[in-house]
Amino acid sequence: MKNILIILAHPNKDSLSHSMANIYKEEKEKAGHSVNLIDLYTDENQQGFYKLDLKETKERKYFQEKILKADELVFVFPYWWGSIPAILKNWLDWNFTTGFAYEYKNSRPVGLFTEKTATVFTTTGAPKFWYDLTGANRRLKNMWKEQILNFCGMKVNSFNIFGGINTSSKDIDKILASVSKRASA
Repeated sequence: MKNILIILAHPNKDSLSHSMANIYKEEKEKAGHSVNLIDLYTDENQQGFYKLDLKETKERKYFQEKILKADELVFVFPYWWGSIPAILKNWLDWNFTTGFAYEYKNSRPVGLFTEKTATVFTTTGAPKFWYDLTGANRRLKNMWKEQILNFCGMKVNSFNIFGGINTSSKDIDKILASVSKRASA
């Protein structure tokens, strides 16, 4: 049995991101795993804008305890303005700190999450081919893999970009089926 932490960053409860997170959670629970879903927009331990303040906060302690317990971190968010939602970036800044997620040895970063894996699900309004053509998907994927996940020592299970989500419900059904399949793997 694995402990899975899903970090959801979308303000609309009726969004595809919410549906994807819930399906992943349900499939993993069916398989006997323990799953905790954090909705960054509604969690009672929401963190304000990050300030360079080294004091420990109860919110940071709460989230870092959840991160430590997790074998797998799953990030679910929309791809907005060529990046991630500000609330997710803020959460990473607050919680993936030096000495917790990574440290420096001989002036080189060393990830401390070597026993953890990560899965990423993101959505775009425009068709996926447009983001492929402009290089946006490659930039987002590289940022996550190299500058966040691998930097902190995590192995990436899968990185999933679903484009054209403002299209037909048939496409939405395919996306949800793909998420379910990933969760069952």
